[in-house]
Amino acid sequence: MLIIKTIIGVIVCYLIGSFSFAQFFAKRYRKVNIYKSGDHTADASNVYRNISKPVGIVVWITDFLRVYLILWLGNKFFFSNSPVALLLVGFAIIVGHYLPIQNRFIGGHEIVTYVALLLFFAPLPSIIVVVLALLLIIFFNQMRFATYLLVIFTPILYYIFQHFKILESNNIDAKYLMLTSAIMGIINFFVTKRTGEI
Repeated sequence: MLIIKTIIGVIVCYLIGSFSFAQFFAKRYRKVNIYKSGDHTADASNVYRNISKPVGIVVWITDFLRVYLILWLGNKFFFSNSPVALLLVGFAIIVGHYLPIQNRFIGGHEIVTYVALLLFFAPLPSIIVVVLALLLIIFFNQMRFATYLLVIFTPILYYIFQHFKILESNNIDAKYLMLTSAIMGIINFFVTKRTGEI
């Protein structure tokens, strides 16, 4: 039963993740196809830079909440005793955001969706690393390095906290977050290469 429920959850959440808030708001606000504007990606930073700063902020918030709220609802009603299944469901939303089926698997590549997943499963390590990442951006303008820091260091810090029992951690084993981090790195590499950034 859990396997069937997880498969259904993954499929549904992938489709939910495939819905582009960037495209939706860009069309409603200025009737613009976000895939033909700026860096041609359907993510909040493209909307922020090339459509409207307030609308870009709204897209960031909605992309974040989509992941976090579905994880919260999934934990409350469907997967309360199955953190790995919940992680799979949450990660499916992120894959949908990066590789949406309805746009030939070309989507956004914002890290905010993955940050939402990290904050749900590892709140304290995530907050610490987010603060460090923001400092890197504000004082050194190191956006790419800050992104790598969020993806790589958050699961490592969570592992350290879990290993040394620095905090009570019964959400999920750290190795699963480290696995999602590795997959995120692979996805981000191919998406970034396809957009010509590397």
